[in-house]
Amino acid sequence: MTKSRIRALLVACWVAALPSSGVAWSAPLAIRDVTLIDGTGGPVRPGVTVLIDGGRIAAISSARPPKGARIIEGRGRYLLPGFIDSNVHLTVYGKPDRRDTSAKYGDRNEELGVEFAQRALKLGITTMIDSYGVLPPGIAVRDRIARGEVTGARLLVAGNIVGWGGPFSLTFSLTKESDLSFFQEKWNDLLTQGMGEELADMTPDELRVAMNAYLDKGVDVVKYGGTSHFLRPSLIGFSPEQQRVIVEETHKRGKPVQTHSTSPEGLRLSVEAGIDLIQHPELASRDLPDALVALIVKKDVLCGMRPNFFTGEARRKHLARRAEVEAAQAKLPPPSTGAERWRRFEALGEYEDIQWRNAKRLIAAGCRVTVATDSFFGDAPEFRRTPKPDYDEPGMGTVRAIEGLVELGMTPMQAIVAGTKNGAAAAFLSKELGTVEPGKVADLVLLDADPLADIRNIEKVSAVISGGKLVDRDRLPEAPIFMVKP
Repeated sequence: MTKSRIRALLVACWVAALPSSGVAWSAPLAIRDVTLIDGTGGPVRPGVTVLIDGGRIAAISSARPPKGARIIEGRGRYLLPGFIDSNVHLTVYGKPDRRDTSAKYGDRNEELGVEFAQRALKLGITTMIDSYGVLPPGIAVRDRIARGEVTGARLLVAGNIVGWGGPFSLTFSLTKESDLSFFQEKWNDLLTQGMGEELADMTPDELRVAMNAYLDKGVDVVKYGGTSHFLRPSLIGFSPEQQRVIVEETHKRGKPVQTHSTSPEGLRLSVEAGIDLIQHPELASRDLPDALVALIVKKDVLCGMRPNFFTGEARRKHLARRAEVEAAQAKLPPPSTGAERWRRFEALGEYEDIQWRNAKRLIAAGCRVTVATDSFFGDAPEFRRTPKPDYDEPGMGTVRAIEGLVELGMTPMQAIVAGTKNGAAAAFLSKELGTVEPGKVADLVLLDADPLADIRNIEKVSAVISGGKLVDRDRLPEAPIFMVKP
């Protein structure tokens, strides 16, 4: 049996458990006389009826709905596939500057995960990949949603970023082990699940064993540290042979592989190892070389971008702040040390401009982009000095990222494809999700205005359908902890 056939069978088994969320209908559901934007990038189809039966799209036609079908009126509205986010962080997970939140809420991560998935679903995000978080509660929330016990966006989980040592480690936050409290040491162990910095010392054969033990824990996706977490110094995490082992063993299970690689050379090694997706390739220590951009496009590696952090409101704030800093720095003498030069570099927000330029170049070069927002909870509301911007909140971060892709040079149609079809590809679920076609799972978003006329109309959600069931959006989130319902 071929590798591709094995992968197809494994994916089919997983898809059999795809969850539905919302209000169950006993009869077929028809969205009548709607304008369809199907996520393929093809022509808009006005005046069609989309029939849903058994959780899937049964037909798309101009025919009248069958007798007995429940009707949603679509006239004047626009139907899209459910949005997909390839990079969220479902749980609180330590981090030095969020220690208080981790101490207070770390044992409530399952509840928080449900809240996250419900806040996203409310805005039309029907599938998400939790690409770094605490694995046990992530799996628990994923499975509860899959079984229909709670409502929420469909989840795939990765757990630790393989090769990193947890939130209080050298690879994640430049924290030395000698400086750790017992609390921090336990957080590192909980996050890494035995897949931390010790992997860098393994032989390829030892790494194969470790990878399979980790895959046996039930992860849906593997994300590994092609470099350390930070931009400076950007340290390469694994040798080329080790990276090939990670990719090979994960692909044998029919699962996708992502990397976090923040230097051009670290990223090149990951691309050559055969990864499926680069998380935030625009977030790099410098402008990407032309040869690397060409390699990414040639190998058709998906680029998971987070424009929510450097377009729109975030971009406007950065430019205003940069102008102030430039004016202040113009009055200073030249930097006298390398460290002083880097402090001025960072004060200007140079890395934000690097992200902007890299993203525009990757898009212009034809890179296949998916939305991968890094949306996260952050500090609990009671520990925040200032309000958290909506562009990194659950759900709304995804919306802002799709809008931001247009600011970076995409057409609204291309941005919608990035937020739907390409997201399904990143999850190895293209045969089931990501487009509105007969036979596919009925994950749909109904909008009250045309997103092709103005991409910001994706905020005007009229209805969300998940797994063929209409979501009661007014109830979500059902038991908020970090969000106060209006």
